[in-house]
Amino acid sequence: MYHGLTNTTIEANIRMVELDPTTFGEIGSEVDLVFSMASSHGWERRGDDNLLDEVPWIEGAWMIKTNDNYYLHYAAPGTEFKTYADGIYVSSDSAKGPFEYATYSPFSFKPTGFISGSGHGCTFRDKDGHYWHIGTMTISVQHIFERRLGLFPVDFDADGNIRCNTDFGDYPQYLPGIQSDPINDNFAGMLLLSHKKYVTASSSLDGYRVENAVDEEVRTYWSAQTGDPGEWILVDLGTECNVQAIQVNFAENNTVPSLVRGRDVILYERYIIETSNDGKNWDILVDRSLNMQDVPHDFIELDSTFQARYIKLTNIFTPGEGNFAVRGLRVFGNSDQAVFTTVTDFTVERDTDERNAVVRWDSVPDADGYIIRYGIASDKLYNNYMVYDVD
Repeated sequence: MYHGLTNTTIEANIRMVELDPTTFGEIGSEVDLVFSMASSHGWERRGDDNLLDEVPWIEGAWMIKTNDNYYLHYAAPGTEFKTYADGIYVSSDSAKGPFEYATYSPFSFKPTGFISGSGHGCTFRDKDGHYWHIGTMTISVQHIFERRLGLFPVDFDADGNIRCNTDFGDYPQYLPGIQSDPINDNFAGMLLLSHKKYVTASSSLDGYRVENAVDEEVRTYWSAQTGDPGEWILVDLGTECNVQAIQVNFAENNTVPSLVRGRDVILYERYIIETSNDGKNWDILVDRSLNMQDVPHDFIELDSTFQARYIKLTNIFTPGEGNFAVRGLRVFGNSDQAVFTTVTDFTVERDTDERNAVVRWDSVPDADGYIIRYGIASDKLYNNYMVYDVD
């Protein structure tokens, strides 16, 4: 059943101790270049949870200069992991160094949510003077380099620490130029209404169950048995909701490679979205039946709030002769009901391996999920970890 959703924040100060600081000398000098510091930088360990003690990939260099500091970006632990992130080395002398490791690294980190990862990116300044970071988001199912791009606001604190805000980074966000302070407030406030709600479909291919379309995991997807017009998927929100936006995330299943790859290939998806309050009488809310654009992650923000309980997505055309398949049918709304409650009763248990810690807290009734914020100081909780069904 649906309840009034509560987003809950946990503010935990978890210190990551730099055990062996590394400095890079001027280019051309005789130094031993260290390719990874995973023994002390927990975020450089491989795996979706940074728990594999394997040699990571250190790559994706990028540099910006601001306030007389040079910020050298580097990515770890590998593009195929949800923990793919960008760390920072800083020099106040020269673009050639020497550089000192920034203990608040990684500065761009998004290990959770519908789609994860934010490494191997570039930071730039827009025409209004605001900084933004484009990072690599991992899917890595059909191919290890199956990826997308994410855009996140960036700023610098009073101590010169670079900061990237990935809070609700795959929920509706404001475009650049809308919010005066995007680093602290870029979330549009729309709640996720479709997560793990009851879903049905016209058909399902073995191994691609319909629940995959509402599990908030881009790597899993539902697939119909065919790509024929009329294949559909329906989500029951449980009660009438104020629907404000819908995102349709298509998957590629059983497509013909020559029909979906190459610069000369014209791709497009066609579909309609219908709504109902009784499951019997339907109205068309979104009509993409004549669409001629490739929209693998089509986001539709409605002109006005729409009352609905049932959302039905129906196929008109699927490219590449593939099956009609959906990574996520995500419905957003009820922004007027969004409540954020700070959880004060929580514990942090440091492991004998200081790269590891376990955070526990008392669950909050009717909470939609939790965000654990952490950093190198209580006023620098710049990284976050979002969970839905655990405590």
